Amino acid sequence: MKLKKKKKGEKGLTIANKDAQGDHDESANLHHDTLGRQEAGEEDLMNSNALSNVFGSLSPKRKRAKLVTRIHEEEMKSQHYQIAITIIEARQLVGENIDPVVIIEIGDEKKQTSVKEGTNAPFYNEYFVFDFVGPQVFLFDKIINISVMHNKLIGSVLVGSFKVDLGTVYGQPGHQFCDKWALLTDPADIRTGAKGYLKCDISVTGKGDAIQATQKTADTEEQIEKNLLIPKGFPSERPWARFYVRIYKAEGLPKMNSSIMANVTKAFIGDSKDLVDPYVVVMFAGQMGRTTVQKNCADPVWHEQIIFKEMFPPLCRRVKIQVWDEGSMNDVALATHFIDLKKISNEQDGDKGFLPTFGPAWINLYGSPRSHSLMDDHQELNEGFGEGVSFRGRLFIEIAVEILSGGARESKFSSIIKDIKLPSKDKDFKAPKGKDKTEKAGEDRKSASPSDKMNSTEVEVEPFDVPSEIYEEKFEEFLLFGTFFEATMIDRKVGDKPITFEVSVGNFGNITDGVSAGAGGKKKTCDREAEESLLYEGEDEISHDLGIPLISTTPPEKPLITGGNRNYQYLPYDERKPCICVKSYWGNQTFRLYSSNTLEKMADHLEESLEQVKDMIKVSEIASEEKMRTTLNYFINQSRAFTTIAEKKPKGLNYTALDKKRLMLFKQELEAMSSDAKGIVQQQKKKMSLDEMMHETQSFIDKIRFLVDEPQNTVPDVFIWMLSSNKRVAYARVPAKNILYSPAKEQRGKDCGKIKTHFLKLPGKRPLGWTVQAKVDIYLWLGPASYAHSIMENLPVGYETELPSNTNSGHSVVPSPACLLYKTPHLFQLRAHMYQARGLIAADSTGLSDPFAKVTFTSHCQTTKIIAQTLSPTWNQMLLFDGIVLHGDREEIAQFPPEIVIELYDDDAVGKAEYIGSTVAAPVVRLADQNYKPPKLSYHRVYCGNLSGGDLLATFELLEIPESHPDRLPPLDPPDVGQIYPVPANIRPVLSKYRVEVLFWGVRELKKVQLLSVDRPQVLIECAGKGVKSSVIQSYKKNPNFSGLADWFEVELPENELLHPPLSICVVDWRAFGRSTLVGTHTINCLKQFLCKTQLGPQATPNRLDIVEIEKASPESSQPAELSREEPFLADHTYAEVEQGICTVVDPDPHLATLPAAEREHSASEPGKERKQKDTKKSIRRSTKKRKRTIADESAESVIDWWSKYYASVLKMQKAKGIFSSEGKPEDNKQNSDHIALIIEEEPGKKKKDKILKRKQKETPNLATLQIYEGDLESEFNNFEDWVKTFQLLRGKSNDEVHADSEDRIIGKFKGSFCIYPSPEDGSLLDGGQPRILQGIPPNHSVKVLIRVYIVAAFNLSPADPDGKSDPYIVLRLGNTEIKDRENYIPKQLNPVFGRSFEIQATFPKDSLLTVLIYDHDFVGTDDLIGETKIDLENRFYSRHRATCGLQSQYEIEGYNAWRDATKPSEILTKLCKDYRISGPFMRPGEIQVGAKVFKGQTVFREDENEEPVESYEHLSLKVLHAWEEIPGAGYKLVPEHIETRPLYHKDKPGMEQGRVQMWVDMFPKDMPLPGPPVDISPRKPKGYELRVIIWNTEDVILEDENIFTGQKSSDIYVKGWIKGLEEDKQETDVHYNSLTGEGNFNWRFVFPFHYLPAEKQMVVSKRENIFSLEKTERKIPAELMLQVWDFERLSSDDFLGTLELNLNGFPRAAKTAKSCDLGIVVAASEENKTSIFQQKRVRGWWPFIKAGQLTGKVEAEFHLVTAEEAEKNPVGKARKEPEPLEKPNRPDTSFSWFVNPFKCLYHLIWRNYKKYIIIGIILLILIVFLVLFIYTLPGAISHRIVVG
Repeated sequence: MKLKKKKKGEKGLTIANKDAQGDHDESANLHHDTLGRQEAGEEDLMNSNALSNVFGSLSPKRKRAKLVTRIHEEEMKSQHYQIAITIIEARQLVGENIDPVVIIEIGDEKKQTSVKEGTNAPFYNEYFVFDFVGPQVFLFDKIINISVMHNKLIGSVLVGSFKVDLGTVYGQPGHQFCDKWALLTDPADIRTGAKGYLKCDISVTGKGDAIQATQKTADTEEQIEKNLLIPKGFPSERPWARFYVRIYKAEGLPKMNSSIMANVTKAFIGDSKDLVDPYVVVMFAGQMGRTTVQKNCADPVWHEQIIFKEMFPPLCRRVKIQVWDEGSMNDVALATHFIDLKKISNEQDGDKGFLPTFGPAWINLYGSPRSHSLMDDHQELNEGFGEGVSFRGRLFIEIAVEILSGGARESKFSSIIKDIKLPSKDKDFKAPKGKDKTEKAGEDRKSASPSDKMNSTEVEVEPFDVPSEIYEEKFEEFLLFGTFFEATMIDRKVGDKPITFEVSVGNFGNITDGVSAGAGGKKKTCDREAEESLLYEGEDEISHDLGIPLISTTPPEKPLITGGNRNYQYLPYDERKPCICVKSYWGNQTFRLYSSNTLEKMADHLEESLEQVKDMIKVSEIASEEKMRTTLNYFINQSRAFTTIAEKKPKGLNYTALDKKRLMLFKQELEAMSSDAKGIVQQQKKKMSLDEMMHETQSFIDKIRFLVDEPQNTVPDVFIWMLSSNKRVAYARVPAKNILYSPAKEQRGKDCGKIKTHFLKLPGKRPLGWTVQAKVDIYLWLGPASYAHSIMENLPVGYETELPSNTNSGHSVVPSPACLLYKTPHLFQLRAHMYQARGLIAADSTGLSDPFAKVTFTSHCQTTKIIAQTLSPTWNQMLLFDGIVLHGDREEIAQFPPEIVIELYDDDAVGKAEYIGSTVAAPVVRLADQNYKPPKLSYHRVYCGNLSGGDLLATFELLEIPESHPDRLPPLDPPDVGQIYPVPANIRPVLSKYRVEVLFWGVRELKKVQLLSVDRPQVLIECAGKGVKSSVIQSYKKNPNFSGLADWFEVELPENELLHPPLSICVVDWRAFGRSTLVGTHTINCLKQFLCKTQLGPQATPNRLDIVEIEKASPESSQPAELSREEPFLADHTYAEVEQGICTVVDPDPHLATLPAAEREHSASEPGKERKQKDTKKSIRRSTKKRKRTIADESAESVIDWWSKYYASVLKMQKAKGIFSSEGKPEDNKQNSDHIALIIEEEPGKKKKDKILKRKQKETPNLATLQIYEGDLESEFNNFEDWVKTFQLLRGKSNDEVHADSEDRIIGKFKGSFCIYPSPEDGSLLDGGQPRILQGIPPNHSVKVLIRVYIVAAFNLSPADPDGKSDPYIVLRLGNTEIKDRENYIPKQLNPVFGRSFEIQATFPKDSLLTVLIYDHDFVGTDDLIGETKIDLENRFYSRHRATCGLQSQYEIEGYNAWRDATKPSEILTKLCKDYRISGPFMRPGEIQVGAKVFKGQTVFREDENEEPVESYEHLSLKVLHAWEEIPGAGYKLVPEHIETRPLYHKDKPGMEQGRVQMWVDMFPKDMPLPGPPVDISPRKPKGYELRVIIWNTEDVILEDENIFTGQKSSDIYVKGWIKGLEEDKQETDVHYNSLTGEGNFNWRFVFPFHYLPAEKQMVVSKRENIFSLEKTERKIPAELMLQVWDFERLSSDDFLGTLELNLNGFPRAAKTAKSCDLGIVVAASEENKTSIFQQKRVRGWWPFIKAGQLTGKVEAEFHLVTAEEAEKNPVGKARKEPEPLEKPNRPDTSFSWFVNPFKCLYHLIWRNYKKYIIIGIILLILIVFLVLFIYTLPGAISHRIVVG
């Protein structure tokens, strides 16, 4: 707040400053003209005037940087994260007859689903939880790898995999992807495209992140392409791309070597060569590539590129680049750098967007200090953990992306080379050639399988040629100048050795192994030595001329001890302020930092204004809105100015592609934002609330902040190190852009040439507590040497320079002194008015602290008194610092005084005080000649490390002591006995008398304190020193309520509401011998919520009746009521008729007739839309000729029960969401829970549609519905705190991050309330002696209550068993009652449907906390708790929302929706009217009047045509109750019949959901009539069905076997069938052998019994998971029939020929004939052409078999579905057996098995084909035999003849 005061003053001061500085600015401009340099960035001066005018008022000439109250910025802290993944199902998996299993890997953890057999569309629905502890940054780099494997006995085969990093998931709305399809690809071959789709949910939740429960849509035919798992805005078709990361060279790496031996050799031999062997590792999307190692080289050159292949845009955002040093023992990381792809690309469409591109540019590496110690203590800094504390070299790299169209073979590098900047056009063509060469060379080396490498996602590393232009980087000389103004608060542990400060940029100025401050340019590679020598000569001349002593360290000084605090030391920089100056050489790309600075100034200005607006809101709305407008107008002008300059930028040589693209991006974004801002300012579209304007502005700030971050580094950050006896102790890191000089004001760094306070910190992980090592005020200036004249422009005036003695040239152009001398001292007195603090951190085990404050100003420190045991101390103490000497110009000291540090500590009797927070403030200065005005107290935010530590209410004034009259200072209030001065009365807030009324209800859930349970508690309320005590509860166990309900006390509070002190609630326990023990405390820091406005007499009664007419079953009775309220000019009586969702207002006034007509049309069309939506989504449609399918189909079979109502409600909820999201309307949470409206009024225009709907309406029962809340009931109804508030009592420490908000600190709860109002003058109590707070409060005696708890289901439970499942059961605890439902546990289920109801008798207030616990049942060992939820029943019982028993949507006497409350609607209405003192209800035929409102509706009912009409007001009363919140004087929405979804928590994982449970609670007081029996919600038993499948014939089955003899193709066909999930019941037909045409005849029957839930359309499978399972697991899966055709093989395994998967709930219609049966039936089946076996019961026809997308056969089958009962009556036999046997098929003779019938085989295979040949052969054989015999017997016969003769 002080800053703002200062700023106001500064506008006037700028002129004064200008004079003091002798018109530096004009001289600067002249100087530029004389220099006449025409380089990039110089032209800025021309147009800087345009900008400076816009930005000028932003930053008046300040001498000090803006005050920052936080001493340290946020640090990385470890957090708990839970990653929950549900694998639902997969579709379209590639492969034949695969057994898919899904494996999930995150880091080293690996989990897998069960294996599904023989399917390309497996259904899993399995849930996995991974836990992760660590900082967010590292979590977000972790990658989830989900792969689908084909499970085999030996080794599995990858089908496809999918990767996404956790950062992408966390960035999604609700930190989750829900019900999305992940596209699976094969990393080994990227050409093949999609390998299938996997439907999953992935969520990442940190502590306290709310999980949004999403109701699943069980949609059979959802569009996968429209629902892919990719972030919003990504294209659904993602091409493959190559990511090139080119590593050119590095320089300035640390010269150390990680191995100890090498350092020892170095020490002995003293060799000076670099002992570092660097190589670079690049990681992206879970892949890693590394370059070669360059031996012994601190400035290595690699020229290698690492190529990653990943889909674009990638789902992994960060590229991690690490430089490693190869050691003999192990490699050590030298430094790590991350590049966020989001920052180097732009995902907009069209020519606006651009692919990731980077450089070639330097990236600066930071890490641990460059010391030559043997072991590095801070190694983790080099690996990217924590902030780097020193410069460790820089790396020259480039990143480019090329999209691969088609295969990855041809390199389209030529196209991308244009984007990679090559300045000289004529050389463009050389680069690609070089690239090709290296690529070919690379291929030769890997000639084994070049194409595999190209097409897999394996990382490639290859050398590349460098175009010479890239190296011609111009180095420019930069000067870094600094002056130390103050070095105080140096930690005593540093010791009293002399201390020096070192300031370095890069390695320049680093005294360990850097380049000394004056040495010349970079070490160049050998080929540039010639240039270098020239450069050096030039330099010597420069330094000779300038006479600059270049030194990077301050002279050593011995520290002195701070007055008033022995823990701190300081360096006496009184009149001598030491200076440093470092010369360094960097490429001239400062333009990047300039635009960054300009944008940052814009963001800062918006942010400051936003803060001011937030402060102003508390005072006046109008002023803050005006301020908001001016801010936005200002922003528009700035954007305009920035874009004009951006357009004029010279396209210099040193612009990379990314620079140009970023300039374009800045322009686009700013134009878009300023047009948005214009819209907001002019507000053409709609009136925006202030909140919305602020929200928009905040989004502008976030966008600009994102643009500010410049990925391509230039000048490295500046480090300030404190060295004690040459040992590095502590550091501060200053980003170069913050102190970079530019002649244009808006481009200058925000701290350039300003004194800024830096708190030096220890390197590495810092311990808890106060870790500041020193506070240094330092003036820093960094800029090109050409601007050297303006180095000292902004130094505080009044100095003389003291040059070092050794300067030889007196004619220096820019005197850069060794130190500055400020000769004129001024005496000041500081008054620190420490009034009070609130919301401090508890540092004692009691949950309180004993706070005191230390105030440090320059080298003085004082301490306030200690206030015992409080978190909101009121010190009311003024600390007086006398005799403070400040040097310099008094005017400037007045404007820019040094800052004050306030630390808060908790005093401990033993040991040293504990640090609990700190803040920084600036004093208000008054000089001797100014008039004194007392300063105002204001709040200063206190921080302790990362924790917010409350606020300090204080102010500080610095008064100059006049030399003439040292005692002429404003008077002080006299001190008290202990010489403690109070805060002066004119500074203390103005007080007035308030009365605080307290309602004491009771205390609850008190835990043990000091091992004893609390028995006699008492509450003490205290505020601003006054307070009141409650009565003592005599026995907490018997009745924890207070006997005295209310009390009050008077207290003086500040009139300014913002300064109200906190109010504290303490609970003590009275023990034996009158001892009391503190139990716990609660502090209310903001009393605004309890301020009661005094009422102005009785309310004016409305003078007209509102008449609302309600038809029989109106769902939205609220509509007309709102209408009548909002239209004040309606006639006196408004009659509104409410029909089924149609609202018409019948009105006498003709002008208004238009409105109702519009209304009517709108609402008439709405149910129509709903109907359509429902049809497409939920029902499986047929052509309109057949009867429409509705919910009724299933309900016709099953009796309508409570579950029918439940499913109708779930459907309604989904539809409400669906409709709202699709039509872009805001979601309406307050839907009235009523029926699904199905009637539509006929209008002539809609005849056709209505007929359909009318018919439909006849079929559908009009189901009553209930409200399903996605969260708990408390969050819907404001925690039921309408009558009493619950305050958590805390105890124990909260001073470290672990305990800050842990559950362990809550020791109990206090129920009560407060009412604060200004004291009445006469001091009397209002309202006739009764405290105002008691109005409407029920009596607090004990009440007996009957409680019914209904537990419907639980989902996403955390797995408790090692196999990733749980066996959940319910335990209820209420007071001393515990109900364990252990025997009804549900085995192996994470989404159990319990459907249990329990009855408990209880007594309020003793048993008011109901705990519902879900345990995991274990046979061995104790049962584990999965999670629990606690419900405060008492709050619900007494709440005005009437949460005892929800109001049903319809009144019915019997059936599934029977009225279950003990009292009827009319009785409830009567009681409510009595309680609220509303006249009524007056019941007259057809209407009920309540107060001034009349509700009209049906009150006479007829059961049948001929029965007597019955009069009943219940229905209409119920409608009135539903509209209760609109009745004036009542105003509370009554709780409808509902189911709440409560998150479960576990104390070991605080804040992390362990699942959710759906439930509700009914309560009935015992003194009222008891209700009927509890609702039966036991889960529906699945119905038994039997599916009979007859396989008649097959046709066109592909032929697999080839005959050896004939080459003829045939197949031995058989068909397998099973129902998915029941694989053990596989059935097969017999084999049709030797089918030559693909025809098979079977006449074979399969019989599949299964269990099915019609309402959920799920099949229930119970089976043992494995042989060791003790019980069956029940799973719900879709009912799908699998039919497969196989080729039978006798000796090898059978061949799979094709498959057919039919979802029994919706499968394609069959073809009438085999001819008309083709692939299109299945592939392109629309919803219209699908049929469900559950309706059709019997289907016959032809379906296609498919394998790998090809038609491989057709089957003629008949399906017949019967229920289990029918199946028992009319059984059929399997196969062709009795009963009802099927006849044997008439197969051709060719069909047989050669193995069984060898002769048949011979006949068919040989005889039929070779008959001719065989006959000819036989004849020939006979002839041959004859001949042989003839020849054989001839000689014998002849000789015989001769002999015989």
